[in-house]
Amino acid sequence: SGHVDFSYEVSRSLSACQGVLLVVDANEGIQAQTVANFFLAFEAQLSVIPVINKIDLKNADPERVGKQIEKVFDIPSDECIKISAKLGTNVESVLQAVIERIPPPKVHRKNPLRALVFDSTFDQYRGVIANVALFDGVVSKGDKVVSAHTQKTYDVNEVGILNPNEQQTHKLNVPCRSI
Repeated sequence: SGHVDFSYEVSRSLSACQGVLLVVDANEGIQAQTVANFFLAFEAQLSVIPVINKIDLKNADPERVGKQIEKVFDIPSDECIKISAKLGTNVESVLQAVIERIPPPKVHRKNPLRALVFDSTFDQYRGVIANVALFDGVVSKGDKVVSAHTQKTYDVNEVGILNPNEQQTHKLNVPCRSI
């Protein structure tokens, strides 16, 4: 059941994304969970950026792993970005690929609020802190929101962005590239 729970968590996280990094070990090659996660991303119609990591290891064979990625996932091996996260080798190419290959979210600021809670934590002083992907609309401090799933109403006590740390703001609205 642990795998089922993990698969659910992955698919929930993917529904808040526009693309994914498919990281494959240059030593180990493609693992079973890599295949499972790829197909979850593929079904969600996300952009996939293949990354071959640990090219610094003695037994690393990035060329073989690239051919494996091409065969199993039908992604051309020349699209694979070969890196060593440990040494920092070629990591900037991954960031560049994220900018170039992953599209911005398709959002509409004038539509009613639509957001997906993809993670949450509890803080004894602040209460439930929900991490959301905002798809449509605007949410501000002081608003009341309703869960589409439970029909419960919640007060919005504070809003902010992860940048990568928490940064408070007065309201959240969908990104500037929106329609």
